[in-house]
Amino acid sequence: MQHERRLNHVILSNAIWFAGSLVLAFFVWVIATYQSDPIQQRRFPDRLPVQLVPDDGLLVTAPPAANRTATVVIRAPRSVLDLLTREEIEVWGDLDGLPPGDHTVELQARLARSPATVLDISPRLMRVTLEELLLKQVPPRAEVTAEPPAGFTRDQPEFDISLNQVQASGPSSKLAKVVAAQIWLDLSQQRNPLEADVRLTPVDADGAAVDGVTVDPEVVRVRVNIRRRDDVREVSVRPQLVGSLPEGYVLNSLSYTPQVLLVSGAPSELAKLPDLLTTAPVNLTDRTSSFEALVPVLLPEAGLLLLSEQNIRVSVEISPLTASRQFNDIPVEVIGRSSQLEARLSPNRVTVLITGPQPIIERLKPEEIRVAVDLNGLAPGNHAVTPTVAVSQGQIAPENISVLPAEIDVEIVQVNSGP
Repeated sequence: MQHERRLNHVILSNAIWFAGSLVLAFFVWVIATYQSDPIQQRRFPDRLPVQLVPDDGLLVTAPPAANRTATVVIRAPRSVLDLLTREEIEVWGDLDGLPPGDHTVELQARLARSPATVLDISPRLMRVTLEELLLKQVPPRAEVTAEPPAGFTRDQPEFDISLNQVQASGPSSKLAKVVAAQIWLDLSQQRNPLEADVRLTPVDADGAAVDGVTVDPEVVRVRVNIRRRDDVREVSVRPQLVGSLPEGYVLNSLSYTPQVLLVSGAPSELAKLPDLLTTAPVNLTDRTSSFEALVPVLLPEAGLLLLSEQNIRVSVEISPLTASRQFNDIPVEVIGRSSQLEARLSPNRVTVLITGPQPIIERLKPEEIRVAVDLNGLAPGNHAVTPTVAVSQGQIAPENISVLPAEIDVEIVQVNSGP
């Protein structure tokens, strides 16, 4: 019996020590886990969208969707906070059972990842305006912002919609402003019938778009019949150049506006009209520079009338051919020399290379070229001086003139003034 009591005492003592060891091990594990992955609270860096879902037949009209956001403060282990994404956080306001009008709702949040809790939401409350979702029928309307080119006419645009009505839906305050679903057509480049799918926009009485309202169908097909006018014809025009430029000059470019004209007249006369009209002659004889001219268009029949420009503005660009020529043995003059100084040049004659308009180069004479060295400010001694060149024909640019050699050796000596 005594042996049995001792055995029970040993077993109980061991059980107590075992339980104590388990508790101690658990606390050691908790402390180690907390130290390696501590619990933290942190504000999530992104603003999160707030979900506001009203009852059927209602719309949230305020705040705007862009302003329906909130921030949250989350408490969780650091490893969870580091991996948390915005898709795992849901913020919403409960609108169930709320009627149209202004309401203040409390925002709530939940997390898809655990263990984690939301400690705070900012803002905690959100002011929400609910309005009835209404429907009404409105007509489609086409606003032509630019008519077809001159010489073409059009019929009224036609929509491929039964009963010529579309359904607009939106909050009552905005839907009340909508009078039509409009498209805008730019026909300025259309010379053929137009058929295209276009997007309708709800507009008010002034033609301004109304936001927050949708139309069904949103995309429709529109047709516009565009055709030529019987009493107007579009005809190309070309300047009539006569004469020849003087020798040594070339025609670089020719431009003119307009290049197409509208001619009005009886259909029978328009049918005989050539595809290309010409202007009165533009004479190039003795022309040596670019010029502009206004010249009339010649019409073959007296019964025809120009609807647009009566004259054509012609721009002619003319430039001379270029040529190069070498002039040898040109004397070098001295300028800026004091009377008490004497200058000795080596060499005292040079070669000049000139490039310029061919007619000027061909007429240029050696005596029209002046080469000089300027001694102003130079003391007695030896100097290397760059000569300057002047040509009587002013149309030659300095950069098109070269002197060989490029430098002149100049020896400046003092002149004896005598006893």
